[in-house]
Amino acid sequence: MNPSRTRFVLVVAALVALHAAAVASVGVLPAAWGPALAATVYLPLWPLSALGMPVFGPAPSGGWAGPNAAGWCVLLVAWAVLWSIPVLGVATLWRRAGSPPKA
Repeated sequence: MNPSRTRFVLVVAALVALHAAAVASVGVLPAAWGPALAATVYLPLWPLSALGMPVFGPAPSGGWAGPNAAGWCVLLVAWAVLWSIPVLGVATLWRRAGSPPKA
């Protein structure tokens, strides 16, 4: 595999892992982060749920339903796609800055 592609995959995987860790530890993070992290979980899943895809587990009494296994898989793919965009942008700027000017 191309070394730059390997770096790209590793950086995206690290960002997705950090994102998942932040969601998992939302109780110890500042309270202001809670709604933003909840949005990164529920916003990608609501349209799929509306289309009939079972991405949520049973709702606890009086609470929000959490993602089921299929929902978590969808989230990991969605987060990987979303994190790929800024990583590609930074990589493109990095390559341009390192390349010689065109005559």
